Amino acid sequence: MKKLSSIKDINGKEYSFDQSGKKTYLKAWASWCPICLSGLEELNGMSKNTTEFEIATIVFPEKNGEKETKEFKEWYNSLGCENIKVLIDEQGELLKIVDIKAYPTSIFVNEKGEIEKYYPGQLSKADIEKALDIKSEITTKNTIEINKKMIKNSQNIKEIYLAGGCFWGVEAYMKRIYGVVNAVSGYANGKTENPKYEDVVYRNTGHAETVRVTYDADKINLSTLLKYYFKIIDPTTLNQQGNDRGSQYRTGVYFLNEEDKKIIDQELKELQKAYTNKIVVEFESLKNFFTAEDYHQDYLKKNPNGYCHIDLSKADEIIVDKNRYSKLTEQELREKLTTEQYNITQNANTEMSFSNEYWNFFEDGIYVDTTTGEPLFSSKDKYNSMCGWPSFTKPITPEVVTYHEDKSFNMVRTEVKSRAGEAHLGHVFEDGPKDKGGLRFCINSASIKFIPLSDMEVEGYGYLIPLVE
Repeated sequence: MKKLSSIKDINGKEYSFDQSGKKTYLKAWASWCPICLSGLEELNGMSKNTTEFEIATIVFPEKNGEKETKEFKEWYNSLGCENIKVLIDEQGELLKIVDIKAYPTSIFVNEKGEIEKYYPGQLSKADIEKALDIKSEITTKNTIEINKKMIKNSQNIKEIYLAGGCFWGVEAYMKRIYGVVNAVSGYANGKTENPKYEDVVYRNTGHAETVRVTYDADKINLSTLLKYYFKIIDPTTLNQQGNDRGSQYRTGVYFLNEEDKKIIDQELKELQKAYTNKIVVEFESLKNFFTAEDYHQDYLKKNPNGYCHIDLSKADEIIVDKNRYSKLTEQELREKLTTEQYNITQNANTEMSFSNEYWNFFEDGIYVDTTTGEPLFSSKDKYNSMCGWPSFTKPITPEVVTYHEDKSFNMVRTEVKSRAGEAHLGHVFEDGPKDKGGLRFCINSASIKFIPLSDMEVEGYGYLIPLVE
């Protein structure tokens, strides 16, 4: 195990890793990394309230895109994070010991100042304690204080690395997707350090043109983000996308942790079902990532008529991820639903016309499955059909409802059910407005719940607001 030597902190004071006789959690970070920045407030509180182990951070001025020392100090001192120890490694000594592939990287140091392990990723206090093999003795008061800060800083920021041919288009496309915080073009999983564009193209460095996608997991999950990614790639073509050919244009999904690996694996298996040929999307952990030159960043914004091999408008298409909504058990249904709601959604009963909740209701918002919360209809597609039940010209997206033949009451009708919850909603008829497709979705009020436009963001339906406004 390599022992860390003393190093100076941001104020020029010597800092030694074995001076306290405690284990140390050392976080390598960068001022340009949004994941690092999103965790500063929590880390500041943790540094103030933690006594079981030492907490320190380290930055590398003028390396890997970091500011020079003076500029970094001025910038950091303006943040007000007075409890965080910040070490300045101007010579990059730690970089010679630890192969930092992504920011942030968590480094664990024993009582003797020796590095025991390290890996990339943002960690919670519980994760840190587990890695350091420390049993927490934090007080209840401090736990409450930290939780309040976590709630205040509610963004659940994560990142994934996606290769899909020329990164100009992939970057611009990802930035248009709801929930994506940032997208940065770069070179990933190659054989050399800090490659330039010419190195990747002409010197066989093995890197893939890749976009680091930073996203708010409270607004969009990885599963949905990957579905958007799959819209713009040909997953069965090796080392080619659009007119671009070469290994640097291969498709790939590069992950930082095991949780993401499982999600990606499942999504790729689902994707394979749609293709006869084997998909060849590279799927592996992130080995390295180097930010591309400035002229590559926001290329299509700077050059609106520049080359792009993908259809950027696909980012505006709505994806309602079925995996976010689970069908309830029989017991859960009986506990959640009223007797009327249960009989209608589960037994295909019909409520009285002209006396149900939404038949004559036209406020802005969406209507969701009362059993699962899966979004089904928009107020923009609701109209007064004079039939006495809520009527819509179409669902939010075609796949959120399913259709079934209904021969009850000596009639032949088309029953409509919700996709995830399999709840009976009503029927669809062909006597709707001709200029809007000619369909009338006649839906029971008891099968749906209204979410007003003003509440959609906080209720987790912010991505559907464009369908209402």
